Amino acid sequence: MTAVSEEIERSGVGVPRLLACLVVLTLPFTQALTLNLRFPLKIYELALLAAALTCLVDFRIPTLRSAADAATWVIALIGWALVVLLLHLWWPPDGFNPLGFESRFGPVGDSIAKLLYLLLSLFGFLLVARQTFHDEALVLRLWLIGAVVAAAYSWYLFASSLLGGSPFLLPGIEAPQLYTFADREVIRSGTFEEGNFFGLYLLVSTMIAIYARRPVIATFVGATVLTTFSTVNVAAFGLIAVALMFRSIVRSRPGLRAVALLASAIAAAAIVALLLASGYFASVLSAKLAGPESVSRLDRLGLALAGLRMFQDHPLTGVGISQYGYYYRSYELFNFSDWSIFFAQKRIANNVYVELLSELGIVGLLLFGGFLFRIWHHLRAPEVLPLRLGFLGILLVWNAFPSYSIMFLWAFWGVVLGASARFEVAGQAPGPSEASLVASLR
Repeated sequence: MTAVSEEIERSGVGVPRLLACLVVLTLPFTQALTLNLRFPLKIYELALLAAALTCLVDFRIPTLRSAADAATWVIALIGWALVVLLLHLWWPPDGFNPLGFESRFGPVGDSIAKLLYLLLSLFGFLLVARQTFHDEALVLRLWLIGAVVAAAYSWYLFASSLLGGSPFLLPGIEAPQLYTFADREVIRSGTFEEGNFFGLYLLVSTMIAIYARRPVIATFVGATVLTTFSTVNVAAFGLIAVALMFRSIVRSRPGLRAVALLASAIAAAAIVALLLASGYFASVLSAKLAGPESVSRLDRLGLALAGLRMFQDHPLTGVGISQYGYYYRSYELFNFSDWSIFFAQKRIANNVYVELLSELGIVGLLLFGGFLFRIWHHLRAPEVLPLRLGFLGILLVWNAFPSYSIMFLWAFWGVVLGASARFEVAGQAPGPSEASLVASLR
């Protein structure tokens, strides 16, 4: 950490850049080291708010042109969400049912809170994109420091709970998410609220480690996904690992595609056999196919179907941002209220695509799709293949993921555009100075 601090001082970064570095470093602490204010107030949120105040002084947000172009789609999405909110305040859709569960701020308050958080996430995206372009090595180092700390703490929680101990919980972690493994209740959420959140963070962090050419860190962080017991994230890791293995063999021996495919299949089978021998797959599969966890899977299907029914009734506007839970009871197909694993809380779609369709309609999905397409458009350089695979991994995991507004996703997209911009400009003008690079992208 001392070396990182010295590097920051030598680079002469200002306050916004220093705060951007703090954001990147503290990304995994979404539940640990937070302050409960009816929501967990995070370190990186305070840093982003402080950075926003510094930008207000200059009346501008310094960022990359490519990031600003992508951000226009999100601004349009937020504008559309506001239009839908006002429209539904005047003409409420049928099916509104706020009874039987708790919410943070009420229907209108939840919508406004979600919009404000989207703006904060977008600001973080713009900030990280510019900082990555300005000093990619430092951003990657800070990201990986945070990832390694979170991964190490997750292994500590997992091992301690597996051995029957009572691990030390960081401030902010009041009730960690548990999973039954080897007849023990083990902690699967790490520094996050849920194992699914943590699993996707580990996935994108592994891709960043591979991009930064840190194979040892990539292996350690990637292996940590096993402690999350997140089916969709483990599956995404497996597919990405096979793709990387195939590409590595083909690049070293271009004429051995068949051999590369066979070697990748054998390696994948060996990994599966190892997990089977350890009892990991047996435990996970039995929990998914029988017992309370199987009901959870059926509930996920019910959540998705309820969201699609909302979209069917409101294909253009949806029911409004952060309003899915207030309409769920009128559209639910399965009622699991008697099961202890379901609480009297506001329900969520647990699928990003269904969430967008049900809450903001086809217009909202297309606007957010435009933002994602602008990012994908800049992922063409062969050097950023790991980041491209991380981007695709996010799209896969979103089929069983609670939210698209969590900050580490937006920071990852910022890293993607910052890294891509360096290759794009270097390709247009070989060997330019840093000053000319920044000037060309403002």
